[in-house]
Amino acid sequence: MNDSLHAMNWDELVARLGSEEELTRSAREAGALLRKRQVSSATILLRLCFAYVLGRFSLRTLAAWAEQRGLASMSDVAMLRRLKASADWVGDLVSDLLAERCPEALAGSSGGLRIMAVDATVVAPPGPKRAYWMVHTVFDLSRLRLCSVDVTDRHDAERLSRGVVQAGELRIADRAHARADDLARVVEAGGAFLVRAPSTHPRLLDGEGRLLDRLALCREAGEKGVLDRPVRVQDRKSKVEVAARVVILPLPPEAAAKARRAARRLAAKAGYEPSEAGIEMAGCLVLLTSLPSDGWPPERLASTYRLRWQVELAFKRMKSLVGLEDLRAKDPNLARLWINTALLAALLTEDDLPALGPEAPDSLPLAA
Repeated sequence: MNDSLHAMNWDELVARLGSEEELTRSAREAGALLRKRQVSSATILLRLCFAYVLGRFSLRTLAAWAEQRGLASMSDVAMLRRLKASADWVGDLVSDLLAERCPEALAGSSGGLRIMAVDATVVAPPGPKRAYWMVHTVFDLSRLRLCSVDVTDRHDAERLSRGVVQAGELRIADRAHARADDLARVVEAGGAFLVRAPSTHPRLLDGEGRLLDRLALCREAGEKGVLDRPVRVQDRKSKVEVAARVVILPLPPEAAAKARRAARRLAAKAGYEPSEAGIEMAGCLVLLTSLPSDGWPPERLASTYRLRWQVELAFKRMKSLVGLEDLRAKDPNLARLWINTALLAALLTEDDLPALGPEAPDSLPLAA
């Protein structure tokens, strides 16, 4: 490790996560340390994960660094296998820390549903062309663990049905995921959805198949304090429809004004003039859900939707603290290892730990 760790040795860092025996047991249970032929302990394996992510090492450089330090002797191919096999284990360590520090993420009953927060973020991996990637994630808020990662080019659409949708899941996501055909796929798989609706799509139909005016619905919600109505959500092109409820809650005046300012800024950044209707509707929280009204009143839906902020804030922390922009892995398991390790580092950083970047082996570059 570099000079930034002189004030704290590796044993002190590991002690934040558990004893050697506890880490070894959890690594074995997760399938990360079934054999000790090349990596002799769980703490060494964890150190390799940190070095790969926070040191911005290539696999070849990581293997050379581990050899020079006397930590492990293996090829870059063997190192790749070890890292990929460690994704679930590091995810378990993250889950344990989150359960201790973020109990509010699990506040309230989910009615027996597994709450899955679906999100995506744009990253620009290093390189001369700076080709942007999309990192699509599914985070299980019921167990506080990342369960699916897809790394694609930025043209691959955000989808609520990323990963494998299972019966008994409640998938929550932002406006970008409110597509009728994708909502229908979630329901067909036995799941439920709760998404925020944009001001212009998807199409909302009443029981007679007539197109509903969103602005009129928002104004009605303003008069009544809340609006909760059954609708059919329709895809404009395919005409696929799915039954849902539209739930509209006007924001408090100060929050509404802030949301409208943000909408204007976003429009200016994107280079278009926002409509007056769009600005007015920005003062409302508009949700679409397949959950029944019995047991899921509007206030509960709103509080459940806010849980997705746990994932969005985690990505913001990773970008600022440990450089999510440096993600280099497109393999799903290696990408999960990378993100789980970055999350773990971000959580440890919140404990005022120093930077965790190891130095490169002598005479070897840090290039990926």
